[in-house]
Amino acid sequence: MTREGGGRRVNDAGNDVITVARVAWIAALLMATAGACHRRAHAPRHGAGASTLTDEAGRVVTPRALPTRRIVSLAPNVTELLFALSAGDQLVGVDNYSDAPAGPVAAIAKVGSDYEPSLERIVALAPDVVITALSANRRETVAALERLDVPVFVTDTMAIPEMDRTLRNLGALTGHGREAEQQIASLREGLAAVRERGAGPSRPRVLVVVWDDPLYVAGRNTFTHDLIEIAGGTNVAADSVGFVRYPLERVLRVAPEVIVLPTHSAPEMGARAVAYWSRWPDLPAVRAHRVHAVEDALISRAGSRLVAGAELMLGLIRPVPAR
Repeated sequence: MTREGGGRRVNDAGNDVITVARVAWIAALLMATAGACHRRAHAPRHGAGASTLTDEAGRVVTPRALPTRRIVSLAPNVTELLFALSAGDQLVGVDNYSDAPAGPVAAIAKVGSDYEPSLERIVALAPDVVITALSANRRETVAALERLDVPVFVTDTMAIPEMDRTLRNLGALTGHGREAEQQIASLREGLAAVRERGAGPSRPRVLVVVWDDPLYVAGRNTFTHDLIEIAGGTNVAADSVGFVRYPLERVLRVAPEVIVLPTHSAPEMGARAVAYWSRWPDLPAVRAHRVHAVEDALISRAGSRLVAGAELMLGLIRPVPAR
């Protein structure tokens, strides 16, 4: 849980959770941690009117049409999930960071960053609903859109068990409930298969870094933590909650056997990050050459590719020996 003040978020354990400035990627992760305080286990349900739903922040939302015909998505994971539900053709606008599926999403109007979208562009698109995520968007954006009489449905998907709820909510919004159930079944089946392959007598100690300067890592109550466990590892940062700042001294103390670093779609960043960790040759992960830089969208986004993310983690945690 976090509290806010002075432009910073600090969790109850005293971990500094960073200033949410202009770095949109890490801002999204940190807002996800803040959103965990307000999480409620709401299933999709109809309210007093036929077109009224309750979103994942407990807010009553009345889309202009239900099922919706015109949607603006302000979160990359939501965009992925809508395409997975065959609702991609209902999208009329997306944020700048929505990049998958690459071909179809490239043709959709962009409305600015998830952190600071253009309200004017959104209003001009006349959406039936705007879908946001506590892991990507500011509460101020939601409030501003509602002042402009634009309905906003807030999702909150911090951990893998919450995927079912979000998929069903998106299915209810878009009229693709059957596809939502199919995606839920596929996700469960895929993750169960990875869990079976990741089972073993030992569980390597794993650290997943989400930002390197300063150091932020994935703690428990995140889908990244869930992927580590599914793939047969132990999250050394499970003593923290959410995506939080983590002292280097603690990393040296918990001695991870595998370190996973983000590239943020820039391979040169990954190479620099790996080189940085070579300063601590006594770390088990460094000594065994198990510091890996990966394109992190698969493991840092609660989208439609979580099974692929679990497969990626499995390959890093339990690599198949070369023949």
